Amino acid sequence: MKPTALAKEAGVSVSYASQILTGERSPSRPLAIHIFRKTGWRHPLLDGLSEEQMAVLESIEPWAPRKVSTDAPSSSQSEAA
Repeated sequence: MKPTALAKEAGVSVSYASQILTGERSPSRPLAIHIFRKTGWRHPLLDGLSEEQMAVLESIEPWAPRKVSTDAPSSSQSEAA
C-alpha cells in the first residue's frame, strides 16, 4: 500500500501514513482498526485479533479523527477585548 492511498482512505496525513507503513510510528489501536476497515491492510498491532474481537474493541474505543480547534481567539482579538 502506498502512503498517499492510506492517507486518503484513513483520513491521516501522508507523512503519518508513511511512518505507519514503514514502522517508524504505530497507530493507536482504534486507528489501526479503522485503517483495516477502510483498506484491508492489517497493521501488526492487530495480529491475533479476530473479527469479533475487533468489533468489541471498536464499540469500546471507536476511532475519531482529531479536530483542530478554531474557537480560541487570536492574540489581536484578545487584546481588543
